Amino acid sequence: MTMKVYKFLLLMSVFASFTACNDATDIVQKGELNDKALFTSVGNMQLFLNETYDRFNVETDFMTASLLTDEVAIGSGLTVNDTQRFFVVSTNGYASSMWNTHYNLINYCNRLIRGAALFTPPAADQAAYNSIIAQARALRAFAHFELMVYFSPDLSNPNALGVMLLDKVPTIEEDTPRATNAALYSLIDSDLDYAEANLIEASTNSYKFVNFDFINAFRARMFLYRKDYVKALQYANAVINTSGVSLAQSTFTLPANYPATSNVLPPVGTGTGSTTINTSPSTAPAQAVQRALYQIDQWTSTAAPTYRKMWVDAEQGESLMSLDRPNNKNNFSSQYNTNGSYLTGGPLFDMGRNLFDLYTQPLGGGAEDFRRWSFVDRSSTIAVDPSTATRTGEVIVIDKYPGKTGGHTSNDIKLFRLSEMYFIKAECLVRNGDLAGAASLIQQVRQARNYIIGAVVPTPTYASAQAAFADILLERRKELAFEGHRYIDLKRLGAEAGVTSTDRYSQDGVNSSATSPLNITITDYRFTMPIPQAEINVNNMPQNDGY
Repeated sequence: MTMKVYKFLLLMSVFASFTACNDATDIVQKGELNDKALFTSVGNMQLFLNETYDRFNVETDFMTASLLTDEVAIGSGLTVNDTQRFFVVSTNGYASSMWNTHYNLINYCNRLIRGAALFTPPAADQAAYNSIIAQARALRAFAHFELMVYFSPDLSNPNALGVMLLDKVPTIEEDTPRATNAALYSLIDSDLDYAEANLIEASTNSYKFVNFDFINAFRARMFLYRKDYVKALQYANAVINTSGVSLAQSTFTLPANYPATSNVLPPVGTGTGSTTINTSPSTAPAQAVQRALYQIDQWTSTAAPTYRKMWVDAEQGESLMSLDRPNNKNNFSSQYNTNGSYLTGGPLFDMGRNLFDLYTQPLGGGAEDFRRWSFVDRSSTIAVDPSTATRTGEVIVIDKYPGKTGGHTSNDIKLFRLSEMYFIKAECLVRNGDLAGAASLIQQVRQARNYIIGAVVPTPTYASAQAAFADILLERRKELAFEGHRYIDLKRLGAEAGVTSTDRYSQDGVNSSATSPLNITITDYRFTMPIPQAEINVNNMPQNDGY
């Protein structure tokens, strides 16, 4: 759906009545709820803001980053996916969905801002009035930036073309060109400045709404992508030092009935060639922990690690901003698994084998990686020899979104987490020549992911900036998988890290061909998404190269 068509449908819908008539006669229909009638109180503004938050979605962005990199393979419940095959054209459905979703949010933000200008609140409501506008402007800023991440060829070039800049509600007749990155950043900076000066944080569950951590984390990420490393470091430090949030820990105390013995664990799956959980690690104490992890009730047990509780939404953990997804509202896991994140749940996409292998590697110092157990469902079938495994013979079930307490339903979407701020700071320190400081930050994240009590992850030593960038990129790949980062990370950091392409295992590309290769280089045109053809057809603007 194009922006022009979308705007027309909005004008013809119930919500179209929120806007004043633009026709020559300016007829107001009986019972019409136009802007002037709706925006008469801060209470009404808040109701509209609640509806605006419901338009805040990044799920398609996350899926696009998974499909166009090396995070997933075709699962046992699916035959083929063109985007995962790197077959991307100007009519790509994921590109269109991202485009329409974020402009939908921008439209709601602009309607709220325009409507708020129609009345003056009483003095007692002025602060709340300003805070509502602040949240709308912060959401508008993020939506513009998220579009830039996928549709601008170079986020660090102020003169490069970005996306459409919409700081008002356009008329249906208007053509809106692609703005430069400089113009878009100017709007984003202005919106965030206003938000910072006027925001009042929510009194409960503030991390599910625009808050000061969101503003600082957003700026840290944005300035990193813009290659303004001084400001990126400034805002990453602001989050780390003032948020009050700590890295979510993965260690937990073993129940008394789990002695440190080396008994063989139950098999991971029942498929041909399936192996057992205890292939890594080999130490008896670690195997005892694995047995506990295998049998523990990860949704209700108080013994579950904080890191896992965060992913089942039992605790905030290290989340700085999460998009609220109540049970039975929007199950993001269904993008990866038809019915649920377990072997019989119809996996549409498996975890890429090379990514899985990274989680099985010891962290050093007797430490083991809990992400192996938090991101991969225990019903998975892991082949002893993946090179001979069929698509249904090895099923690595993605379990990062397992559902909330009580079952496989919905999960809040973690938009910003503290670990990302550690990676941003580490990258900036490398650029300042502080390799040891960067290594310390990476060690802290790895230590938080260790589940063996008493084990200490060694601090890495970097011989060069490239080695440091490579380790940061590696840790970002493991920690931020399925959260929408891998696509832009390869594009912006790959060359400096000595990484030249995506990293799919051979069996992950069983549907590849001469026109849809197993891997693509980080300079490939598909690391910038196409402007949707339907938009170009009605809103004249240049297409990105390669399409």
